[in-house]
Amino acid sequence: MTPEDLAFVLRADEGDAEAQTDIGQLFSIAGKYEAALYWLQQAAQQEHPDAMQWLGRCYLSGEGVPKDDNLGIMWIAKAASHGHVIAKFQMNSMLPQGVVHSKSAIGY
Repeated sequence: MTPEDLAFVLRADEGDAEAQTDIGQLFSIAGKYEAALYWLQQAAQQEHPDAMQWLGRCYLSGEGVPKDDNLGIMWIAKAASHGHVIAKFQMNSMLPQGVVHSKSAIGY
């Protein structure tokens, strides 16, 4: 591990939501879902939009967690309410399919 890598991990461990999100995404891509979920949840609890969107995607697809559309939509809606462009697109694409009802999408 390089000094830069170590500094990055230390930032995440100290609560830096951006670093936590990045580490969570890297673990997810590598198939290390338990570690990915830990870091994504840490960042999402700090209302980091990228972490919320990524966590929602995990729940919608069942990637590393039991598939749970309700939790997935909840996290995607939270990310959208924070202005996350991809999450807004996901919410809009779920409306016509009937996955999300317009009343539950209000406010994102």
